[in-house]
Amino acid sequence: MKNEDGDAPGAVSRFDQLYDKCAASPPGTIFFQRDLSAMQVADTMEELLSLINWLCGQQLMKMMLFDNEPCWKIRDRREAEKLRTLTADENVIYQHIDQAQTEGVWIKALRAKTNFAQPTLNKCLKSLESKDLVQSIMSVKYPNRKMYLLSYLTPSEEIAGGLWQRGGDFDLGMIEQVSQIVNQAVERETCIRVPANWNNYQPTDRAAAIAHKKAHVQGRLRDIEDGVPIRPYKPPSHGNATRLVHRSNPTYPTASSLATFLNAADIMKGLKAREVDMEQLLEMMTLDGRLEKVSAIAYRTALNTNDTKTFNGFVDAPCGTCPVFDLCADDGDISARTCVYFGEWLGTESEEIY
Repeated sequence: MKNEDGDAPGAVSRFDQLYDKCAASPPGTIFFQRDLSAMQVADTMEELLSLINWLCGQQLMKMMLFDNEPCWKIRDRREAEKLRTLTADENVIYQHIDQAQTEGVWIKALRAKTNFAQPTLNKCLKSLESKDLVQSIMSVKYPNRKMYLLSYLTPSEEIAGGLWQRGGDFDLGMIEQVSQIVNQAVERETCIRVPANWNNYQPTDRAAAIAHKKAHVQGRLRDIEDGVPIRPYKPPSHGNATRLVHRSNPTYPTASSLATFLNAADIMKGLKAREVDMEQLLEMMTLDGRLEKVSAIAYRTALNTNDTKTFNGFVDAPCGTCPVFDLCADDGDISARTCVYFGEWLGTESEEIY
């Protein structure tokens, strides 16, 4: 004995077989008749069309047209179960909202298309929202228009105003949270932390040390090879304080690389950042003084006036800013061998003449 679709009792129905094979494909896949036939669930084309019609009647499958060719897309079983409970009027309204997709449909346009009285239209929309089948959102482009679209769809940028807006207003909480994460990511790529006193000699200390060294050298002209090593000069300590400086060979992040980073980390809980979304955020962060552009597409952390020194070859070396540079020579009164600043810079010891 067989059931109504020709299967033995207890066997998986051919309706379920066809639906399950479609469900194994990525969400949103569109199937043409040839695709469904290749699944080899039905023995004949007539039987296949019968299965398709039954699934459409159960709201498990949705029929569409692509270049005037019929095609189908399956619905989630829970959504289909809700759709089967709709009244005729609710179903008509749902179909119009479904056709609008991410662009949504204005309530006045719905009334014009359905010719429903306003109380009937309001009642149906309220029911659809309570069943979590549709959602309403105020249009950013037309602030006085309430738009309706399917509950699982993300509104188009023209309606919602892009990733950083909700209901026509900027989502300041999300913007600040994402900005902090982006700022940390850019900082890791473009900056390093150094001790607060790094490359930061006090002018008075430096002048005094040079005068002291010059007096020793000019007063005692012993062979510097016989000098006694002394401890390297160290500028005043600032405890464990640190500050940021730019890297000398950074990898500059771009809107594209940061969008990929955010999406991979799923920081925005299901929302996906596009490159254009990141460009908007990075522009805001640049105007806020958090970031600065180094090219048309690349960014780095913006440092304050106390954090602008970088690793920069000759300027970083003691000779680059030495006030007695002209007196320094291998056989002169001042030489690199007796320079207290080379000791500190190279992490070695200089020599002092007595």
